[in-house]
Amino acid sequence: MSEPSERPQQPPIRDARDARDARDSGGENPTVRFDATVHPGVTNRDLLGVADLDLDRIPDPEGDVRVVVTAEECRRLLESGYEVRLHAQVPVRPLPAELVEQDDSVRAWLEERVQGIERSGGV
Repeated sequence: MSEPSERPQQPPIRDARDARDARDSGGENPTVRFDATVHPGVTNRDLLGVADLDLDRIPDPEGDVRVVVTAEECRRLLESGYEVRLHAQVPVRPLPAELVEQDDSVRAWLEERVQGIERSGGV
């Protein structure tokens, strides 16, 4: 009689839909990401290393290390020795057009802010 494996076996990918679902859960173009907090793990106690993983950080009111990550990024964090707590799904979708500033308005805003600052060697 064989011993049970420690991890359940994943079913094989059978068709294009299964491949898409596997990709969407954290591959190149995920359709969902997760609001998560990162905590010291058994093998990695230093949370400063999270900054080296190039993840999308968001402010946390309690000072935790809060990130928005894909399933693949969660896997990387776990493999790096951190504990990851998922709080919510965050659908991936384009920003509403009214939230995207146009180049001209950003340039005007910046010029207003730097007006009067002496510039050396620049235009």
